[in-house]
Amino acid sequence: MADELWREEREFWLSGLAEAARKLDGACLMVLGPAGVLDRAGVVAALQSAPRWQELTVSDRSTIETDEVVVLAYRAVARRPAADAYRALCTTTWIRRHGDWRILQHQRTTL
Repeated sequence: MADELWREEREFWLSGLAEAARKLDGACLMVLGPAGVLDRAGVVAALQSAPRWQELTVSDRSTIETDEVVVLAYRAVARRPAADAYRALCTTTWIRRHGDWRILQHQRTTL
């Protein structure tokens, strides 16, 4: 299960807006640096206004796993076109809803 969610996590960073939004739970909360604390609508709005990431390197991975919840913690280095590398410590909480995994929480601490 965790391997599948690590793939989903990568796709969340790199996929298009529609696919990224599809992964968000209705109760999703994110903490994204200067943007602050965002609910699902705020996350979708932020995704619409920012260019998508083109590259992502994940290291220092840790996982906590239950039947219905998986927490991923990691160090990320991401790149957008014509921009410096973005470095952060991240956590994402995935929850199983009706047999499908959704992002309940995501947090990034910029390094």
